[in-house]
Amino acid sequence: MLITDKFSRYFIPPERFDKTKKQLLFGPNGWILFVACNAGVDLAKNVKIEYEHMLSKNGSALKNIPLLGTKENPVTSVFEDTETCPRLGEHVAGSNAYVFQCIHENITGNSVNENIQQLLQVIRTLRAHRAKTITVVTPYSPYSRQDKPTFMQREATLARLFVDQLKTSGSNIHLTYHPHALSLYGLYEPEMFLVAISGIDLFIEMFRDKMNQKDTVAVSTDSGGAKFTIHYSEAMGISHAIVNKFRTEKDKSQMLGIIGDLEGKTRAIITDDETVTGTSFVSVVKSLYSKHNIKEIYAAISHMKIRINHLPKIIEAHEKFGLKELHITDTIPQLPEVIALDFVKVHSLSKRFASTINRLHYNQSISEVFSKLRN
Repeated sequence: MLITDKFSRYFIPPERFDKTKKQLLFGPNGWILFVACNAGVDLAKNVKIEYEHMLSKNGSALKNIPLLGTKENPVTSVFEDTETCPRLGEHVAGSNAYVFQCIHENITGNSVNENIQQLLQVIRTLRAHRAKTITVVTPYSPYSRQDKPTFMQREATLARLFVDQLKTSGSNIHLTYHPHALSLYGLYEPEMFLVAISGIDLFIEMFRDKMNQKDTVAVSTDSGGAKFTIHYSEAMGISHAIVNKFRTEKDKSQMLGIIGDLEGKTRAIITDDETVTGTSFVSVVKSLYSKHNIKEIYAAISHMKIRINHLPKIIEAHEKFGLKELHITDTIPQLPEVIALDFVKVHSLSKRFASTINRLHYNQSISEVFSKLRN
């Protein structure tokens, strides 16, 4: 086929295309591209740094992962009438795009729903401009606690609505961390796929020095997290206990007791996926300290969503009820007041997300990465 002079500038010769492929990190789903929504810039930059470190360590010719969206040049513009408009500053066709957004955060001042809307608009914009594959990266999955209606409360399954929105906007995969309920998987299939990092390996890393200690017990704050805590206790070589509680009113609960082997225990590790007010978590700390005479208490919470008005009860648990350390992650960008507490330890997930994205990019097993981290 002859290429006329008129259209020759649009023709990419094979030798130039081969050179382009070497400059980009190609996989079976396209060339890799990071896209940061306005509230996901820091997350995307941190994962990008870890990924590029992995590339350098393994002798890759590619030095930089392309990133769209910075604080200086955000992807989404907000107009005076508060309508938003994402604009892509670069060519994205054929890309395997990873869209980063922290939906729960305290940086931009946006509500959860505003951040969701910006995310959906960015996904649709990438799809409209021929991104080959789109993976949504939200460290916390919004509305995951609403995976089923509350009995007799006339509610909808809003977790399903969020997933439906992801599908409609054009995403292929949702990557998240330590979801509230495993039932979320069923909301995605078969049109989309959910990839959820469990968090067990990180919890093991937090308290590896307490493995196989007979005087230590892992405690779940409710029956919903019981399976996670049981798997965790087995991996740690310690016993486990489960808090028995029920909800009396909206967002309020009453603890009935703790079921499990607490006799002779001097140390407890409380595990939880998230806390908003800290009420249930602190109630468990107080019960272990006052009723069961456990004076050395540690806690690991994946998603710290607490607001500043609830901090005093966390501080009281540390000062009066034996809470030695509170370990959290950076899935939710934290308030400075939380980070400043000397007993709070924040763990970055950037390396874990980078490793997972690398595996997704090449259609390789993800579980292999975390099984190695656990051992």
